[in-house]
Amino acid sequence: MIWEAIKVQAKNNGGKTALICHDKKYTYSELVESVEKLSATISTAIKPGERILFASKKEYHYLRMVLACDKLGVTFMPTMPDLPEHVLDQIKSASKPDHVILNEEDALNLQPHNQGLLFKKNTSDLYTVIFTSGTTGEPKAVPHTRFACTQGPIQSIKIHNLVADDFVLSQLPPWTIGGLYLYVLPGLMKGCTVLMEMFNPRKFIEINKEYKPTIGIIVPAMMVALHKTRGWKELDLSHWRELGFGSTVCPDEMLQELFDKGAPALRNLFGCTETHVPMFTHLAVPDDPYPLQIHVTENYQFKLDRYNVCWIKGPLITKGYLNQETPIDDEGYWCTGDVLERQHNLLFYKSRKTDLFKVNSFNVSPVSIENAFIPHPDVNEVCVTYRDRDLGEKEVVAIVSSDVEINTMELLKFAKDKLFQYEIPKEIIVTNDPLPRNRMGKVQRHVVREKFVETE
Repeated sequence: MIWEAIKVQAKNNGGKTALICHDKKYTYSELVESVEKLSATISTAIKPGERILFASKKEYHYLRMVLACDKLGVTFMPTMPDLPEHVLDQIKSASKPDHVILNEEDALNLQPHNQGLLFKKNTSDLYTVIFTSGTTGEPKAVPHTRFACTQGPIQSIKIHNLVADDFVLSQLPPWTIGGLYLYVLPGLMKGCTVLMEMFNPRKFIEINKEYKPTIGIIVPAMMVALHKTRGWKELDLSHWRELGFGSTVCPDEMLQELFDKGAPALRNLFGCTETHVPMFTHLAVPDDPYPLQIHVTENYQFKLDRYNVCWIKGPLITKGYLNQETPIDDEGYWCTGDVLERQHNLLFYKSRKTDLFKVNSFNVSPVSIENAFIPHPDVNEVCVTYRDRDLGEKEVVAIVSSDVEINTMELLKFAKDKLFQYEIPKEIIVTNDPLPRNRMGKVQRHVVREKFVETE
């Protein structure tokens, strides 16, 4: 249905700009023609039901390939370009691709099958496999059916109330579930103009001034980079209809800054690779007393266990990893590993269960402490972890990355009023180096702890 919906847009509005990616532009007619040519080429070597492991340094190549695979009934498995060989071997072992296309040479080396084929498509077909970041070890191979991958964008259209006049800005990696199914495919199915580029702070400011996007997302790491970019201070965001935020809890100060810049509404988006984003959301407006609250979205049901860990079920959730055991209970609920909490009779995200640690019998969430430090103008990144003490006790340690010399006492004073007594770090370690991240850009807490805390 995704491919068919975009063809309808080409028929009705063929001359309208569909996609912008750096210096590349497609009208709807040109996009459909390009995908038709690509699918005709790969159909000579790839059979229905086979799996393609794909990577490219150009974002729009991911879009063209997923649509060509949609048309042919082939499973699309996107991954990050230029992966280390051992990670690529893990991914191949997990997903068992029939074809691997990581560069132009791979594409040219596809061997013709010399068979006449009938391309059939069913809702239960394996449509895509998305790979997680690997923060818990080997990347998980997350399969999704054609039904889930069709309904995911439809749900996004409903949540964002997309209309053809919207200008959609997608800056998420195109090999992720959010990079294709949150904005790009929904926008094209609805007839919007979509700009698809990885985030760059200077380019973000230029895009806002030139195109005036109406739908898109921003995350705390993006805002930290923007704060150091000329033009951000005076940038007007009133042209946005909804500006999403997600990937982690956004500090209140950053949300207020977006409102002060004219953003009329901010949408909290909370989802993951296994569920098709978002499974929880909330649209906040200026003066909303609880902008970080979340509500379960259509197609999902959830429950909290005795540790307040969220379990969720619905027709769009993966039925199980290809390479690992999947935590699904007898009722069909999948364990997200996320701890939620209720405040003011509302639901809020607290932390990953594996990130929590106890200090004086209190459960400490590193995320809430990090958010107290992130708004400081001299802080680039922050990671909160712990140091083991005698008798099993732990104490909070914050590792801060900065380009300048920071007075740790002043930094502690900046954050102290936002924290409970047991959350206040016993030590702040400042480094000029970037914090260790995995290939998906997530800070690796265990590596940070090993490097800065355990080596002392």
